[in-house]
Amino acid sequence: MAAKDITTAAVLGAGSMGAGIAAHMANAGIKVQLLDLPIEGAEGDERNGRAQKGIDTQLKRHGFQRPENAELITPGNTEDHLDRLGEVDWIVEAVFEDIDVKRETFAKVDAHRKPGTPVSSNTSTIPLEVLLGEASDEFKRDFSITHFFNPPRVMRLVEYVEGPDTSTEVKEQMHHVLERQMGKVVVDCRDTPGFIANRIGNFWMAVGAKTAFDTGIKPEQADVAFGKPFGVPRTGIFGLFDYVGIQLVPGIWGSLLKALPESDAYHDYNIVERDEFKTLLDKGFTGRTAESGFYRGRDEVYDFSSGDYRPKEKFEVGKDPKELIESGTPEGDYAKEVFATFIKYCCDTAPEIADTVDQIDIAMQLGYGWKKGPFALADSLGIDFVASLIDDAPSLLQSAQQAGGFYADGKVLGTDGNLTDLPEREGVIRVADLVAGAEEIAGNDDATVYKLTDGDYAGFGVFVYKTPMNSNSNAVTELWTHAPEWDLKGLVIANDEERAFSAGADLGTLAKLSGPEGDAEELARTIKQGIDGLHGARLAPYPVVGAVRGVALGGGMELLLHTDASVIHAEARVGFPERNVGLFPAWSGPVRLLERLVEIGAPNPHATAFGVLLNVKPVPAVNVDFWRENDEVIQSPDHVVEGALELVKKLAEGYSAPADAELPLTGETLEYTDGSETDKAIGEALAKVFTGEGTATEDELAQRQVDAATEVLQRQENHDRAVSMATTRKPLNN
Repeated sequence: MAAKDITTAAVLGAGSMGAGIAAHMANAGIKVQLLDLPIEGAEGDERNGRAQKGIDTQLKRHGFQRPENAELITPGNTEDHLDRLGEVDWIVEAVFEDIDVKRETFAKVDAHRKPGTPVSSNTSTIPLEVLLGEASDEFKRDFSITHFFNPPRVMRLVEYVEGPDTSTEVKEQMHHVLERQMGKVVVDCRDTPGFIANRIGNFWMAVGAKTAFDTGIKPEQADVAFGKPFGVPRTGIFGLFDYVGIQLVPGIWGSLLKALPESDAYHDYNIVERDEFKTLLDKGFTGRTAESGFYRGRDEVYDFSSGDYRPKEKFEVGKDPKELIESGTPEGDYAKEVFATFIKYCCDTAPEIADTVDQIDIAMQLGYGWKKGPFALADSLGIDFVASLIDDAPSLLQSAQQAGGFYADGKVLGTDGNLTDLPEREGVIRVADLVAGAEEIAGNDDATVYKLTDGDYAGFGVFVYKTPMNSNSNAVTELWTHAPEWDLKGLVIANDEERAFSAGADLGTLAKLSGPEGDAEELARTIKQGIDGLHGARLAPYPVVGAVRGVALGGGMELLLHTDASVIHAEARVGFPERNVGLFPAWSGPVRLLERLVEIGAPNPHATAFGVLLNVKPVPAVNVDFWRENDEVIQSPDHVVEGALELVKKLAEGYSAPADAELPLTGETLEYTDGSETDKAIGEALAKVFTGEGTATEDELAQRQVDAATEVLQRQENHDRAVSMATTRKPLNN
């Protein structure tokens, strides 16, 4: 039987992690019982104070995508409300990391749950075998570890550990719920200390810190050296210690040291006993929680020789990590030592913790924010070069040399040293694979339209951008004008560019044509072409569906408004930044937005549309209130393509294109009063589209947009804004 969505869950433990997990369950539409210890001496609902505090904290920390999601969580306590466990489909334990406390919790859970209800622990330090102890056989079959990362709404990684007795049904159910409902990426781990991410990631941090201390490299110097060139987040190593919290070093790093044998290289990099960490902890300098750690603010760093903070020094290195390693500079030598030590440990440890090296890469990408994992990074540097950095190359690295890389021929290196197929994730469709062998029915240098010729989606099309960040160039909008001519059952707009559905229009063209000295006639023609192109998508004799992740901004958002429906990642950033460009959305975004607001009966639709169109700040898609009934907002960005394909199939049955709109105008005064004279001018231009008596047809509204947009872009100030955004990507607040 295929795994299904769950509707109810319980979380035991309302601390930062437990309440965060509950909040994100609620984001996924799951009703949650959040239980914690009762408040001693309290009565009634006040006994649920710890659970309620967890909910309140998540509201403050934006753990909920929408505040009203908090209503899906019912607070309770572990003395009065254990009977609620018999009503839920999944139980998560997130209590204090103490084996006795956890085992006591499991005994209570087992006594009250429905038979067969999956139970999982959020532990990050205790092996599954140890957790279970003397648990019943039935409990063991239903039990696994689901290790979320903090904050659960933001961090997509979940490490999954099954036991020898965990049933296949439970494993499949957990993967389904975590991946599809909650939008996570599940990495299957072995039952080993620290699992994957913390075992590997914490070792990297320890190596980076100890090597810097031993060699005299300054914290800010280390963070620059093993930072951007290696695809490491801008915090660097010492900044990350501050972010995580230096007070956690004895507990987290200490627990790994206790759990790992003396032969493990972790013991060679024992930062728990380093005087530097002890000094900061003694002074209460724990990082962001204390507003001081290795760094204080943005401009100061702790100096261990003087015992006080000093101004940060500025260090610069090149962008190429290989060149940096070979540079012979202090920064290069430091980077070489850290990387060589780290990749050796990854190779030595991989067979113990994972089946394939990509699982380790994914864990470092999602758990620690690396652009590439260590093995993909090694491939980019060159396997032979990496091997040359290590005196005694580990066997896994030698296997990679023989295979041509850790990734080669579309396969990945297993930790047994053999190439194997990349693990598949259910429902995750790569567009490049989808269109491989498909018929190209239209296209140009900037986009291609494919017609699928076999499988479940034969006869349907896929529109694939080829521009940077899927921007809408003139060539793209011209291609869209031909959409009514394409012989398709339906069309999905999709791409493997995870950062963007479409980041907007080609700013360079607008910048060149705008201003008092610009070509007003060509500018008007360009704007009209954009309108006509998106109108072509709207009037195609088949449904058009967007698969949306990353950002949909400006012209990309306008295109989205012209689709019949979309499958949208909840955290996709959408909006209209055009005011930063010196413009208002002018490719009939105003028309389509107004049309939707009128359809849903929004009060004061013209003023609402006016405000949305001039608000340059993108918002998460889940916070948008003008999606239609057919639109689907989902938690997983990796499943939007599958969702869009399934949706377009459904819409294709009995489909007919929408009629041209005739929309009411408003006599209300629409003004933008918060910004500069340039902002006010943009507001005045947009107001001309909406203001008047009676109604306006699609053609009339199109001409209004062309006239108003052309006029406002001829202003010098608006031209200057367009040029600034096109050349610097920074808004000019003139």
